[in-house]
Amino acid sequence: MLGFACAALVATACAPLVEQPDAGSIRAARQAALQFDQRMAPEIIARLQRDEDPVAVWLAYADHVPDWGREISNEVEVEFSRTALGVRNPANAPDDWERQQMEQMSFMLDSGLDAATLDVAEIRYEGDEEVFRWMRPILMTEECLVCHGENIGHRVKLLLGQEYPLDEATGYSANQLGGAYSVRQVLSVGGKPPPPWSDIPAPVVAPADARANDDAPLVSSPPDSSTPASDNLP
Repeated sequence: MLGFACAALVATACAPLVEQPDAGSIRAARQAALQFDQRMAPEIIARLQRDEDPVAVWLAYADHVPDWGREISNEVEVEFSRTALGVRNPANAPDDWERQQMEQMSFMLDSGLDAATLDVAEIRYEGDEEVFRWMRPILMTEECLVCHGENIGHRVKLLLGQEYPLDEATGYSANQLGGAYSVRQVLSVGGKPPPPWSDIPAPVVAPADARANDDAPLVSSPPDSSTPASDNLP
């Protein structure tokens, strides 16, 4: 019995130590997610709560929100993004590590765990890069369901079908895992310090009046200005 205990101690002593993420990296990741939340609250969520026309809100979202990740990345100097198990834009598809984390998050949420306890942080080696990875779940709210739920309004459906023909991000219900915030930060390359942060450039986007005819929105304003805005919601 004593020999078994000694062998167990030796095995434990020989096991490689798991490198723990730096507290500063975790703070930076959480700050990036908080900044995104703070932008979404007044500019998108509050407008839906006021029963504004969902098409107008969606167009504002499409024009501004996709670039917030780039802006926040440059401010915090980490790679900040959003992803999901089912994405609307294929460019936001998860990598293998992100998919694994979200599958675990989904299982734990279904088991009744609090989403606030489910952020995950790891140090990983990807090729010759040592990287810090972090994720936090995003839960669907009632406002999210205007564009991601099971009963999306006809006018919003037209826009989504035009802009995202490969859309996988519908059919959700409230409090379901909708995706996750994701942070990736290179800590070293080949055992050496990484190069200094270089700002991610803004994408080149044609102004609205330069869109081709087939890029124009397929929907019109609400048919009757006397109709309550809430009637335009799904």
